[in-house]
Amino acid sequence: MEEILKYTSVIALAGAAISFMIGLIKWIDQRNREQLQKEYEAFHSMVCIASGVDECGRVVKMAQQVAAIYQLQVYKQYAFASLPVLELMRFEYEQMAQDERSKHLFKAFDTTIGVLKQ
Repeated sequence: MEEILKYTSVIALAGAAISFMIGLIKWIDQRNREQLQKEYEAFHSMVCIASGVDECGRVVKMAQQVAAIYQLQVYKQYAFASLPVLELMRFEYEQMAQDERSKHLFKAFDTTIGVLKQ
């Protein structure tokens, strides 16, 4: 019985340390999941704006669209999704009547597609 009492404080301290470590690991995991979710939401927003509309369905200006296309370069981990979308959008814009401003749009498409394919 004395042996057990002698090690009670050590056992309690070890239990507290283990509980702390488990809590810390859970907190880090939750934080990483939230960060990934925020990153995905930002990516989704950029894809919407790059397509010419915002998340509410309102048409955006071409300058915003070009900026969003360039911004997609930041999200290389989603290249598997953004490359086909960008290539399809480029193809669709080629089929439409073009004005002088379209060259900026095509330059953004080409540059971003090139970066994401690397």
